[in-house]
Amino acid sequence: MSPRPDHLQAVSFARGESVRERVAALEVLSPREIDQRLTELGYRGQTEARRAASVLAYRHVRRLRRIHLEGILPEPGTRENCLFLGPTGSGKTFLVELLFKEILGVPTVLVDATQFSETGYVGDDVTTMLSRLYEAAGGDVAWAACGAICMDEFDKLATSRSDARFAGQQTTKDVSGFGVQRSLLNLLSAAKADFPPDFGFTSRTPPMPLELSAITFIACGAFSGLKSTAEELGGQKERMGFGRDTSKREAAIAEKVTEDQIEQTTAFARYGFIPELIGRFSRIVSFSPLDAVTLGNILEDNVLRTYEREFAHEGLNLEVDTAVREWVVQRALKRETGARGLRAALVPQLERAAYDHFGEPEVSTVRLVLEGDQVSVVTR
Repeated sequence: MSPRPDHLQAVSFARGESVRERVAALEVLSPREIDQRLTELGYRGQTEARRAASVLAYRHVRRLRRIHLEGILPEPGTRENCLFLGPTGSGKTFLVELLFKEILGVPTVLVDATQFSETGYVGDDVTTMLSRLYEAAGGDVAWAACGAICMDEFDKLATSRSDARFAGQQTTKDVSGFGVQRSLLNLLSAAKADFPPDFGFTSRTPPMPLELSAITFIACGAFSGLKSTAEELGGQKERMGFGRDTSKREAAIAEKVTEDQIEQTTAFARYGFIPELIGRFSRIVSFSPLDAVTLGNILEDNVLRTYEREFAHEGLNLEVDTAVREWVVQRALKRETGARGLRAALVPQLERAAYDHFGEPEVSTVRLVLEGDQVSVVTR
């Protein structure tokens, strides 16, 4: 036997030992302990969603330990694919990053679904998600197989809501939409897939295989309009002309999709998804719009603390009156963009204070106060 296979076998063995040690070092927390750790890291709200996500993270660690420490191979058809569905700014991707990157400490990548196109067209192929995971694992393919992939803006893969599209979905190529959905079908169910380690930039690097059975795949999307689509399918068909109900309100941006509506596969098909793709997700978790109390907690524990530290680095003490905090929360609720709306309302006021007082040694305290419906800056 030539020395090259022995060398490759030694490298593979060393990598296996390395992954075994890494998995053994992972902290095993109960779902309740994981949920508590989320609170300590500043995650607020979404009681039901974080409960489901905590169990998902716990199962991920237990699956890795069974494979690498106990030698128990995963059973076919037990992939953990999860769909997080809810309004923008409700904490979907933030929850994934906290769970898998901060708490578990496994290779984790967050990708934007809108950058993908069907193989052979301009844009990234879906297998480049595996390339990113390989990169996040430091070039260790075995450690990459222990990670998690989060695809954000997943709902943007929806195409025409006309059911006629399904009749010819396998006959033509589609640069986005159904083309990418078809590409994802195999990726979400296969035990192994090849990926370009150089992201496909050259043709000289051969593809590498990656085990997928232990990878947790999570898709996130707002799915604006899915609730109204499900309600239309669940009720009577809309009538035309005389007798038509014109009292229907315009769908809100921030709405929670109920469990019953999530189970309507037809609603996802009408929305623009191949039913088989939605069927690849073993769990669909619905996120609620953030209420005023939760937004207030996020503003206090996350947003303001960040800016207080920034001002402190400049030698300034930042104070924000209670009335201003309530004003910011109300503006965020009006925008219907969740936690993102907090920064959108607060940042312009802080930029004004920073422009006027950063680098000014005679000022020690910057205070935001509410005068009428306008925020003013007071210094001392």
